[in-house]
Amino acid sequence: MTTLIKPQTRASEPAPISAKDELRTFFEPKSIAVVGASRQPGTIGRDMLKKILDFGFNGIVYPVNPSARFVNSIRSYRNVLEIPDSVEMAVICVPKHLALQAIDDCGRKDIKSIIMITAGFSETGPAGAELEKLLFEKVRSYRMRMIGPNCMGVINTDPEVRMDATFAGPKPVPGNIGFLSQSGALGVAILERTAGMQLGLSSFVSLGNRTDVSVDDVLAHWKDDPRTDLALLYIESFGNATRFIQVAREMVKTKPIIAVKAGRTGAGARAASSHTASLAATDVAVDAIFESAGVIRVDTVEKLFDYAQAFATQPLPKGKRVGVMSNGGGPAILATDAVEGNGLIMAEFAEETTIEMKKVLADLASARNPVDMVSGAGFSHFERVVELLMNDPNTDAVIALFVQPITSNSREVADAIARAYKKNMHVGKPVLVCFMTRDGDTQGTPVLREAGLPVYVFPESAVQSLAAMDHYREIRERPTGTVRMFDDVDKKKVAQIISEALASGQKQLPTEKVVEILRAYRFPTLRVHKVDSRSALAKTANEIGYPLVMKIVAEGITHKSDVGGVRLNLRDAQEVELAWDEIAAAIMRLPQKVDSWSVTLEPMISGGRELVMGIHSEPLFGPLVMVGMGGIYVEVLKDVAFRLTPITDTDIDHMLKSLRGYPILSGVRGEPSIAFDFVYDMLARLSQLARDFPQIKELDINPLLTFPAAEDCVVVDARMGLEAK
Repeated sequence: MTTLIKPQTRASEPAPISAKDELRTFFEPKSIAVVGASRQPGTIGRDMLKKILDFGFNGIVYPVNPSARFVNSIRSYRNVLEIPDSVEMAVICVPKHLALQAIDDCGRKDIKSIIMITAGFSETGPAGAELEKLLFEKVRSYRMRMIGPNCMGVINTDPEVRMDATFAGPKPVPGNIGFLSQSGALGVAILERTAGMQLGLSSFVSLGNRTDVSVDDVLAHWKDDPRTDLALLYIESFGNATRFIQVAREMVKTKPIIAVKAGRTGAGARAASSHTASLAATDVAVDAIFESAGVIRVDTVEKLFDYAQAFATQPLPKGKRVGVMSNGGGPAILATDAVEGNGLIMAEFAEETTIEMKKVLADLASARNPVDMVSGAGFSHFERVVELLMNDPNTDAVIALFVQPITSNSREVADAIARAYKKNMHVGKPVLVCFMTRDGDTQGTPVLREAGLPVYVFPESAVQSLAAMDHYREIRERPTGTVRMFDDVDKKKVAQIISEALASGQKQLPTEKVVEILRAYRFPTLRVHKVDSRSALAKTANEIGYPLVMKIVAEGITHKSDVGGVRLNLRDAQEVELAWDEIAAAIMRLPQKVDSWSVTLEPMISGGRELVMGIHSEPLFGPLVMVGMGGIYVEVLKDVAFRLTPITDTDIDHMLKSLRGYPILSGVRGEPSIAFDFVYDMLARLSQLARDFPQIKELDINPLLTFPAAEDCVVVDARMGLEAK
């Protein structure tokens, strides 16, 4: 029997939490105490107070300075306890040796929220980390929440609030984007870039060391914030990965999340013994988290801004059909290649659209997609063609490309595109513009951005941004999915095997024990016979029947074929004994000494399509499940997909269809499809096994031979590594 469970309601996991009320005082405080406010120009305490005042904060500000009666002509207090009124939020800018006392004072004052600007904690080494731990314990003891330490602050552009509690960066433009950065230095660059691109922010958060308030907390706030329509993230580490997925899944139903996750390299160098582990570097786990949550991941901050332009200003496309127009053949070809390369489709225009375009365009122009208006096209041509493509029934999105001739006026063309767009916005189609003008174009680009149109320098950037929007559309349409839980598994037997192995110090389970565990979770396996001596080979082989496969069993040898420890298609007793001798000779040639070894004999299964499945326990995030095209080339081809457990039926479907080898599994050239229902069942059982037994550090099932009939599918080989928890 199986039980279907909505992933959000599993008893073992926290339900999604709305943090709007919990974080309200960070974004909408009625009063702010600036602890460490200074009279000295150029200090953070001085700059912080000035930024809050200059932005026009609609609340009360209390400078706190033990040595000054007035700061910036405002009454100052020696500590927050002297402030006669209640205070909702404190921004702490004092030296680190005064930070703990500042927290104590805020706690006794019953201040609910702390923005800890002060640096010098875990980012400096072990001593700083210990001080940060004490800081966190104090914050929790007073039931406060804290952003930071080592952060840049928080901004809320809401006209009802008007709070810029940061110490650097230009004045932000109000808008609908929530931006989170774990890097203060990058936060400054982000604010500079958003202002320069006229990208409006609803709020900005610099998390710093993420000691208390984390990414998932801020997302939970933005999820319910009516002024935030899009979340942009620059993150270096996660808080609670499970809660991040839960909150993000809820949020992406209505609001996209686009993220840059730093730290792609380094973790992959960790030694790993199994295929699953060697492929599952920490960055792969991050990809799995983002995929599970529906977060769109980008490689660079530049691409983050490319996508942000489109998502913040344009409606989602209703499909993949793109109309491309240009006054230059080369850019049109580049855009066409990019459209097809990014999974979009070049639209086939309706006949009436083509007829109308021919009336407008020059004789040498092409009215087919991509529309080449030739270099002589003027602003009137751009205006009419944009209008026609936006209203074409066979087009879901429009990309307009403009290459500036020496004599043309980019402002006129920009005005024309903007007029056509505004006139036809009601059709609800995204329009993206590529303005290939001279460097520093100050004529056309500002006009387009003022009209709410995203502007790109090169065609590929525009197409990639549109493809990301289409991907998000698919994410929103994706069903939530359910987690299958199986009642027919023998958990007691598996618990006993694992317990006995760990008690005896075993880190790598013998093959026969791995087979027992898989059978306990209803995986079909071959009957494997272990043979310890050459003299017993013939008798055992005759009992099994031919043809046979022989594999070495020895501690420290994981990849058997790499050391010559596998022999296939053995057809009689003589070949079996010869295979033993060949394996013995291969062992003698190994650089490391093998004290004892044996072999396994199992039936030779031919045909079928090979899959690999596995479990990898990621220290930061928990167990991952992997599936991919199997066999001896799995680590070379790397055609695999990972998901964080528990995986839903929707996750499984997406994992399998994301494989480059999926067409092979579904059948090519008249071949029947493999038994996908069986594969779905095995992956769901694998997910449950991973959740039931976190002691499983690594599990490889490779290959799992699959056939059109489920009863023919079988696990051919598997290995498992353990780790005490």
